Amino acid sequence: MVAGMLQGQSALHLACLDGQLAAVQLLVESGRSPVDCTDLQGRQPVHVVLSPRSSPNASTCLTYLLEHGADANATTYSGTTPLHLAATEGLLECAETLTRAGADVLARDSMGHTPLDAARIWCHREVARYLKSCVWQAEKKKEMQERKLVQTLYSDLVDTVKLNGLNKKTLVDEKMADWADKKGFPLLKDFSPSVSVSQYHTQCLPPHQTSPHSKRARQPWKPQSGGPLEDNAPSSSRPWTIFMGLQPEKPLREPDLRDKVTVWRDRGERPPQYATEWDGVRRSAPEVPLDLLERVLFPRAFPSRIASPRSFEPRDIAGVQHRGRPQGQSPSPWTEVAMHLAEVLEPGHY
Repeated sequence: MVAGMLQGQSALHLACLDGQLAAVQLLVESGRSPVDCTDLQGRQPVHVVLSPRSSPNASTCLTYLLEHGADANATTYSGTTPLHLAATEGLLECAETLTRAGADVLARDSMGHTPLDAARIWCHREVARYLKSCVWQAEKKKEMQERKLVQTLYSDLVDTVKLNGLNKKTLVDEKMADWADKKGFPLLKDFSPSVSVSQYHTQCLPPHQTSPHSKRARQPWKPQSGGPLEDNAPSSSRPWTIFMGLQPEKPLREPDLRDKVTVWRDRGERPPQYATEWDGVRRSAPEVPLDLLERVLFPRAFPSRIASPRSFEPRDIAGVQHRGRPQGQSPSPWTEVAMHLAEVLEPGHY
C-alpha cells in the first residue's frame, strides 16, 4: 500500500493491481476514484489491471472498467497502451476484449513497438497469432479508405483528360469544316454502308460494319466441285468456342495517365505531389503511401498477377513440370537425391 502511494496510485489502482473485483466496483460506483486517474508514470487503472498479480480476475475487471468509461487506447508517458501490456503478459482473453472495445492494434510506444512486437518479444504465440490477424484486417481497412481518397482524384483526372480530348476533337472538326467550306467541298462523313454488300466486299470491311442481314453474303466463296482450286479453298468453319463459365477480363477503357500526370514525394513534404501536362501546376495529393498512389492512378503500369479469371482453371497434371525430376534425360540417383533434399529442405518448409 505504501509503495503504491509513493507512486501516486489511487485506491482504484491498487484494487485493479490485485484483481479485487468487488473493491473495483465499490470504488467506481461510489465515485471515489475516477476510471481515468493516473499515477506518476501516466498509468491508469486499465493499465495496472493487466498484471500477473490481478490474475485470474484480470479479464473481468478489465471488462468492468471498459463498460464504465475506461479508454481502451489510453497511453502512459512512454506511449504504452493496455493492448501492449496484454500482449506483454500473454493475456489472450484481455487482448480480445480490448480489440472488441476499439483498441488500436497499430499503436506504437516510444520505442516504436506495436502490441504484435511485444507479443513476439515475450514469445506469446497465441496472442501474436491473434494480433497478426487483427493487424492484417486493420491494414486492409486502412488501405481501402486510402484507396477511396485516391480513387476520387483518379476520377477527376480521367474526366479532365476526356474533356481535353473532346475539346481537341471538336476543334479539329471545326477546322475541317472551315477548310471544306473554303474549298467548296462537301463535309466529309464517316463511311458506314447502309445496304447489304456482296460476298467479296464483306471481307474488305471491318467486322462491325458488316450488315447483320447478309449472313449468306458473309460466307466465303468456294469454287465449283472438281475445280483445280478445291483443295486450297478457304474453310468456312471456325473453331468451336467452349464456355467454361469464366469470361475473359475486359480491357481497361479509361485513358492511360502515365504520360499526362506526374507524381512524386519530396523529402521535406509529407503529402505527395502531382502535376498534369495541361497546366503544370503543383498540387498536393491525398496523404497516402506513394506506391499506393501510383497503383491507383496508373493501373496499366501495375497489371494484376492473375491475368484473367481463366487463371483459376485447373491444369492438366500431365503437363505440369515436376520440381523433383527434370524433363528429358533420366538423371543419376545422386542427382535425384540432391534435388529431393533441395525441395524438402527449402526455407520455410521444414
